Amino acid sequence: MERKKFFQLFHLALILIDMTDAGKLCDFAAKFPCKGSHCLPSPCKGKTLQESKEPTTAVTTEPQGMTLGSSIYTCPPNMIYGNCTCEATCEDPKGESACNSTCLGSMGCICKAGLMLNGSDCISASKCSCFVTEANLVISNGKIYVNDNCTQKCSCSNNRLICEDDYSCSTNAVCDVQNKVRQCYCNEGYEGDGETCVSLPYRDCQDVYDAGHRQDGVYTIMPTGWPGLPFNVSCKMENGGGWTVFQRRTDGSTSFYQNWAAYKEGFGDSRNLWLGNEKLHYLTNQRNYKLRFDITTSNGSAEYAEYTEFLIDSESNNYIMNKLGAHSGSGLAGYYLSKNKGKQFSTHDRDNDACDTFNCAEKHRSGWWHSNTWCSTCDSDSYCSYFQYSSSCKSACTDLNLNGVYNGGNGEMIFSKYNYCNVQFVEMKIRPSS
Repeated sequence: MERKKFFQLFHLALILIDMTDAGKLCDFAAKFPCKGSHCLPSPCKGKTLQESKEPTTAVTTEPQGMTLGSSIYTCPPNMIYGNCTCEATCEDPKGESACNSTCLGSMGCICKAGLMLNGSDCISASKCSCFVTEANLVISNGKIYVNDNCTQKCSCSNNRLICEDDYSCSTNAVCDVQNKVRQCYCNEGYEGDGETCVSLPYRDCQDVYDAGHRQDGVYTIMPTGWPGLPFNVSCKMENGGGWTVFQRRTDGSTSFYQNWAAYKEGFGDSRNLWLGNEKLHYLTNQRNYKLRFDITTSNGSAEYAEYTEFLIDSESNNYIMNKLGAHSGSGLAGYYLSKNKGKQFSTHDRDNDACDTFNCAEKHRSGWWHSNTWCSTCDSDSYCSYFQYSSSCKSACTDLNLNGVYNGGNGEMIFSKYNYCNVQFVEMKIRPSS
């Protein structure tokens, strides 16, 4: 009623004052133009009272528009003519953006009570957003609301309010408001969605998986105690997720007949790689790990093997494979790795295989945990694990060698005795067992 009386008195004042004073009033109003997208021009921009010969009568009801002289200003449906305010919109239910508008203090078309501005129209709040009863708050589609103590999280989708009553912050997170959004935020040094936070950088691909990253890819990790900088690893997220890849063979573009330093530091690219024995040592000693390798044989058959434990010792002990748990998988696939347990790692320039007859790494053309099981045996059989030791003797160091020459010749290939030779693909990886 106060605003209605103001309009009535304002109109009467324009009629009663002389023409010169009316012009001054219009000049004063022009200093505060209505610049909002939903505001109309000043009524004084039509014919002035001085120019109009027709009498004007006072408005006796709250107007949809406004009449001055011969100029008529009409507001669209669901709007009234009045003071520009902090107008609520579907995108900004609190009207915070509109509070910065230069329209404030001017006159124009504004939404009727209970309506929100949507573009140039005023519509019911229920048509563009959701109402949170507990907070007496409207949130727009695509937005979220979290209560003051971060125990409830609500989201608005297609004008439908969805609330989670079990929302809570991680012990490594805090309930806070950032960029005008209240929710759980991970503390510095941690990453996640606030409900789950893990320390950065990740220790392994399991940490990456636990942080919510479910896509295969390259991620940066730093194992516990690692003395160098964080490094990149390939993470595989199938079969339970969180697998850290340390070996991969897809083609013959990278030679695996490398020296000790190369196997220590790691080599290769995304298609063919050896992560590095030093990194593998720190990785497998920070948690309990299991081992898995997937193989595609020369005839296209898919095989896999898993071992419940896997642990590699330090360089001072020549990266001995100290642990290798129980075997499972596709039949006997990978079964013969058990004979490499407890063996030191060997390369052609650092012979640690305990075979006095020859250098196993040289004969099998690979860095591996070579054994001396067969190194003094002569045989006439033609298993692909055998190499030609002399014109009358065939021998072998190991029944499983996944770092051999890709599509190599007899005795120089990727093989598992009795199972497969010359494989198309192999990948070795680890993940925590507990």
